[in-house]
Amino acid sequence: MKYFLGLDIGSVNAKLALIDESGNTVHKGIEKISSSPLSAVNSLVAGLSNSYDLNDIVSAGVSGCGDTIIPEELSWSVFTSPFAIAAGVLHYHPEAKTIIQIGGQTSMVISLDDGLNKPWRVSSNPLCAAGTGKFIEQQAYRLGISIDEFSRLGMEYEGAAPRIAARCSVFAKSDLIHLQQKGVPLPAMIKGLSDSIARMVVSLHKGLLAEPVYFIGGVAGNASVKQALEEAISAGPGRKMGIIVPEDYLFLEAVGCALLSKTSGRESRVVSLTESGGRKEHLVLPGLSKNEGGNTWYQKPVDTPFTGYLGVDVGSTSTKAVIMDEAGLTVVAKYYTMT
Repeated sequence: MKYFLGLDIGSVNAKLALIDESGNTVHKGIEKISSSPLSAVNSLVAGLSNSYDLNDIVSAGVSGCGDTIIPEELSWSVFTSPFAIAAGVLHYHPEAKTIIQIGGQTSMVISLDDGLNKPWRVSSNPLCAAGTGKFIEQQAYRLGISIDEFSRLGMEYEGAAPRIAARCSVFAKSDLIHLQQKGVPLPAMIKGLSDSIARMVVSLHKGLLAEPVYFIGGVAGNASVKQALEEAISAGPGRKMGIIVPEDYLFLEAVGCALLSKTSGRESRVVSLTESGGRKEHLVLPGLSKNEGGNTWYQKPVDTPFTGYLGVDVGSTSTKAVIMDEAGLTVVAKYYTMT
């Protein structure tokens, strides 16, 4: 039996899919990227080798932000994420017209006219990870709840939810602090966050989304975000649109890589990767010179009124403040605290 391998190396998880000659998925695996993408991929390959002979894999494909860890000498095919996603979704759902993908640090909307036969349009979020899986994890952590609770609480709330900025984690945090101070219920805040994420994703695409709409990626498992997306794309009189979360929503990009590698006709080798196998560059920086002076600054007591200048830097994690004398040359006092 011949097999074809697909690997999706994202920012949070690495996903693996193995298909047979008929295009059926026979093995799937997912590994959280903790120490390095290479370690996660090796763990997936090791798990695959327990059930299948790696020599039976004819070709392999990879996509995602970690695709560069696969050495060129293994002759893997490299595909863009939108191409692999579209191939994976259309393999099981050829009627798809719109694909929404929200992963750990990316989100995109793919519009299809005639499957892969015509050029498709891709709209994606900027480099900032706001509104993605990492964003949801951050806000859930700040609110003291799990991801499962986030999904459940958002579904419980009915009524108009407060507007929360989802385009920036810092702004979202500020909005949540204000809402907490006002005593707004937790489910209302979760619903507000979900609505904000949905509005941001829908804004990536100009005009109405064509049905049927499929939702994939890690965030597709969040019922609160799915509901908010359905409400966002149904905005308008007499419009009611649904979103479909396919069964293998986590693995469809990896499945697409396997399918595309099958049609590429390129022979590949699948082995456990070594640390030197990835393409890496190491820069040697000059050593730091020793500072013999040490930190001689100390804060003198301020016991008389004086004229000076106050500067405050309010960051996302810490706040710093200094008072300088009237000449602007000497730091009279300074303070550091968590925001």
